Amino acid sequence: VVKNSLDVVKISSFEAASTLTITDARGNTRVRKSAMASMSLPDGTEKRIIKFTSPAEVSGTGILIFDYPEKSDDMWIYLPALRKTRRIVSKEKSKSFMGSEFSNANMAAPGLDDFTYILLGSESYQGTACAKIQSMPINEDLMDEYGYSKSVSWVDENSFLVYQIQYYDFDGDLFKTITNSDFRELDKGKYMVTGMKAVNHQNNRSSVMVMEQVSVTSTNESYFSVAYLEKE
Repeated sequence: VVKNSLDVVKISSFEAASTLTITDARGNTRVRKSAMASMSLPDGTEKRIIKFTSPAEVSGTGILIFDYPEKSDDMWIYLPALRKTRRIVSKEKSKSFMGSEFSNANMAAPGLDDFTYILLGSESYQGTACAKIQSMPINEDLMDEYGYSKSVSWVDENSFLVYQIQYYDFDGDLFKTITNSDFRELDKGKYMVTGMKAVNHQNNRSSVMVMEQVSVTSTNESYFSVAYLEKE
């Protein structure tokens, strides 16, 4: 079920624009816009680049991700104010993505073999029959890398789309919920999550990411390099 849930959202090649809205505990919002491109290679590696276009304070900031099927992902971030690219090390992957309630790790698919799984049963989610699955990182290093002790997912038993994931901290308390509210079929049987919301239950902050202008296209492989990441 988990493997199918990862496969159903793996698109061969696409480009998109997105809007990230960050809301703090007082209801104040910040809006950040970005452009994204992604491609999957025959060996299962997925390459993704995200470049922020507004507001001015983050414009030019970019993140490059190499999402490997069999080993830990590589991530780089380019900071235009410093004119410098640096690698995001494992311990930073649990950190906030661009000040939002999404983590850097949320921007890439989790490694299938990084977790042990327990089927908690079948449960209806908003009227849809779902498999309820608990995932636990297999060791403490991976717990630190992902930033949580376990998660519980609601996966559609027919389409394998993931509707909601709850994340638990190292004390076993619920601290974050990500809800996938909108999906778009881009290719036959392949979907993109086009609307997602992360709610942090411990600091009352939330973030919404909406994917816009999504298109399946033959993405230029030269996009997925540090040289392109640094291009302004």
